[in-house]
Amino acid sequence: MYGDEEEGLGGYYFGPKLGASLGTQNWNGIDRNMMFNWHAAFFMETLDPQYKGSLFAQVGYHARGSSLRLVNISQGFFQESVVWNNISLMLGAKKRLITNSLSTPYYFVGARIEYSIRNNSEAIQRRYSATAGSLFYPIPEYSNKWVYGLSFGGGYEFYGSEYLQPTVELTISPDLSYQYASPALNNIINPFNGRATSLPERNIRNLTIEFSLILRLKREVILIE
Repeated sequence: MYGDEEEGLGGYYFGPKLGASLGTQNWNGIDRNMMFNWHAAFFMETLDPQYKGSLFAQVGYHARGSSLRLVNISQGFFQESVVWNNISLMLGAKKRLITNSLSTPYYFVGARIEYSIRNNSEAIQRRYSATAGSLFYPIPEYSNKWVYGLSFGGGYEFYGSEYLQPTVELTISPDLSYQYASPALNNIINPFNGRATSLPERNIRNLTIEFSLILRLKREVILIE
């Protein structure tokens, strides 16, 4: 305190998130099989002294995709995953359900924009280039680099100490835009029999469910007015 100045307390929470992902996709209205993968993120969250709610920003790495069950003469039934690896930025708001306790359930909602740094569609096309399966998989040229969507979910904050709170969280992330969009294609040669065929328009949209383990670290800042 200096003279008539008043001292207040501000700050923020920050920390890592890491966990398992369960992804699926909608291909022209048809849902595909689930794909297991992982995700990691780093977040910053405003500090609310009343513990009612907060705003947050998050940057993360996410595997989006699905799994397909196929039949091969030599291998029988097997599964192949189609994966897009995306970097995401999410902004959102969080609401705590118990405001008089440092241990509390909460829910949140956020908006995302993502950039795809790589996918395995080209590797899959090379692997099945001599089979009719190459016509079924996504064509690399029609993969979209940018996608956007929503995320919502909830979790539980545990009181570990004043400056460190472990948290568990469940997130559901549907995309609003297409991860992949190809037009109808005509006169495509089937490598299996050498005949020309036509491929219908194809649109792929992601849906991912993520379970995260979180370390919330508290950073206090003394405000002098």
